[in-house]
Amino acid sequence: MIRALAYLCSKIPSLDTPGRTVLDETVDANRESPIHSECRVLQHQGHIWEGIHDYKMDAATTAKLQAFITEPEEVLEDMTIEDYFGKDSPFFSSAMWWCFHPMLAFKPYHSALEAKRYLTRFGLGNRIDYLEGILHTKRNEYDSIIKPLTVWLKDKGVTIKGGCAVYDVDMDADCNTAQGIRMRVNAQDTRVAVAPTDYVFVTNGSLMTNAKFGDNTHIAETNRDTDDLGLFTIWQNLAAKHEKFGHPEKFIGPIDKTKWISYFITVKDYPEFFDHAECMTGSKRGTGGCITMKDSGWEISMMFYDRDYFPNQRANNEDVLWGDGLFGEREGTYIKKPMAECTGEEILLELLYHLNMLDIKDEVLAHSHISTCMMPYITSQFMPRKAADRPRVVPEGCTNLGFIGQFVEVPGDVVFTIETSVRTGLEAVYQLTGLQKDIIEVHPSQYDMRYFLERMKKFAGVHGDMTEHDLPKVNPLKIGEMKAKLLHKINHMPPYYIMYPGLDKSVAQKESILDPQYQKENFPFVK
Repeated sequence: MIRALAYLCSKIPSLDTPGRTVLDETVDANRESPIHSECRVLQHQGHIWEGIHDYKMDAATTAKLQAFITEPEEVLEDMTIEDYFGKDSPFFSSAMWWCFHPMLAFKPYHSALEAKRYLTRFGLGNRIDYLEGILHTKRNEYDSIIKPLTVWLKDKGVTIKGGCAVYDVDMDADCNTAQGIRMRVNAQDTRVAVAPTDYVFVTNGSLMTNAKFGDNTHIAETNRDTDDLGLFTIWQNLAAKHEKFGHPEKFIGPIDKTKWISYFITVKDYPEFFDHAECMTGSKRGTGGCITMKDSGWEISMMFYDRDYFPNQRANNEDVLWGDGLFGEREGTYIKKPMAECTGEEILLELLYHLNMLDIKDEVLAHSHISTCMMPYITSQFMPRKAADRPRVVPEGCTNLGFIGQFVEVPGDVVFTIETSVRTGLEAVYQLTGLQKDIIEVHPSQYDMRYFLERMKKFAGVHGDMTEHDLPKVNPLKIGEMKAKLLHKINHMPPYYIMYPGLDKSVAQKESILDPQYQKENFPFVK
């Protein structure tokens, strides 16, 4: 399902092993240490919530979810998840919600359209309640992907400059051709001229904009300054020039709905903490994935990494873990104040409480360095929107300007993924350069009948073969209404992926383009 990222990684040489690629390393890492969690959700100080495996819901909620998954996207524009299901819907206490909401940082007031895309793209392709199918890199993402990619680009002659704060792109009168890039370098305004034959690729927003850090004894403050919004500022300035560049205000306004806090803990010379966690969760370091504390006021989650997450980590006798709290404005369960007002040590104490490990808190605190980070826009990409609120990879009419990143409209694909960042880059290059190469298809799992079957069985609580008893009851008085809904859904499915390799793809959609001399006859042919 990560086709674009896999394609890119297959081109990047490994920095560790000559003759191998980043993709080879990633495949090997997941074969040797696959993610499989049997401690997905904890509650009551160290008790595993087994309800995560029970997808069965009441008939009305099941029907609503089935309708949601197949709903045409235009119906969901500008709608929140709770708008669709209802604020008090049982859906928000279901195993399905607890699988996706803490792992992806979706909240009830986020985009129904984006949630629908996630559920159809990834929802039922694997045992998500065990986190099976979640992939990881050999080390952290920087050392595994960014660093080898940077080395490869520099070897190809690419120049990478830091200290440049781009804030606008000059366009021609029709907003089709970029003519200049405006930036600040060492606090001085600079303009770089752009020729019609040059290409400009704009990342029109960053999830880490205005992030602030804290540590063991200092809180991570919430930066509410809107004078400098980094990459969002480029988008704001372009959007002011033309409608086709989208509406950034839909994503970057309500900070209290787009922020949350993360924490990263390095434990040195005290492996007993992680050894104990391995025993309690059943998962070795780096194989357990995300663990969520269901009854946490902050809704805190965490994941333990292995001892090769960073180079030299093993030699330094260090263990590391990362976590977040999605509701930092709420009071903690053990620490009786909002997470956003807590130091790193207070956050660690809250975590140890939920892990039922307060008996070793003094030892863990003495050996830990805690880095916290408040990110005001970390889920801004999930805010309710229309499809037109984000620019296309190459907006209509643009000749040398493309958009890349998490705030670009790619039909059928989701945001908050490396896959999206890579795909938008690929599509921008292909379209602007006229490269005669097919775009890698977004994996169409929602149109695979095998997933439909899996979905029906999960929501009905069926294990093994389905029987007549498991089939939904049909009201004969509503057959006409059901037919109309079915036709509507069928006619809103996108066309199949065209396999025809020629330049003119319309050939594969026509019955005849040639003029053969032989006479054509109707089937069946009878001699």
